[in-house]
Amino acid sequence: MTENTPKTSTIEKKCHDNECCEKIASLPTDQAALFKRFTYCPYCAEELMLVCHSCGEQLDNTDYKFCPWCGVKFLDEQEEPAKK
Repeated sequence: MTENTPKTSTIEKKCHDNECCEKIASLPTDQAALFKRFTYCPYCAEELMLVCHSCGEQLDNTDYKFCPWCGVKFLDEQEEPAKK
């Protein structure tokens, strides 16, 4: 790779059900922020899965510093994404 800036991404929570994902995507900003702390989907009660926002692969936990699938660095919630 010849990029100057390392790629960064975040870990997001997703529901296995596509209908729930559509409802979650349409949440207002304040509710979307609250959703990040949930363990279970508020619509179907299934446990939420952790995925890399960059490649969409499922992760085992939030302790990873880099995605084991695509190699991007995960940002802490306080960090700002790198500007292109």
